[in-house]
Amino acid sequence: MSERQNAFTIKTNRLSDEVYNKLASHAKSRKLGDYILSLILRDLDGSSTRRKAIEDTKTYEMLVHIKNELADLKILAKTTGFVGSVSFKEEEPLKVPQLKEGKIADLENISGSLDDDDLEEYNDF
Repeated sequence: MSERQNAFTIKTNRLSDEVYNKLASHAKSRKLGDYILSLILRDLDGSSTRRKAIEDTKTYEMLVHIKNELADLKILAKTTGFVGSVSFKEEEPLKVPQLKEGKIADLENISGSLDDDDLEEYNDF
């Protein structure tokens, strides 16, 4: 990490004498920057640890939820008789009735009509 020559000014009237004296002693020994850096790194590390703990808790809760849902599904499958009733054998193809050639159509109920306009294209015959 490169050294920086930046300076920060903290203006506040909320510092207690104890806090002000602590900062002043670090400033006099020229270690105020290191002290502030250590506090910030500690905060950052603590927040990442807390974040990881929260994520771990959420992951655990999701796993427990999934486990409970699977248990409920197993119970439901057993009570409905779904378990064991499914066979994975290859099923026979459905039998489709075969049409026979030469079958006579029933033409008793004919409906529809032809207009003269429809017949114009067949006038060549």
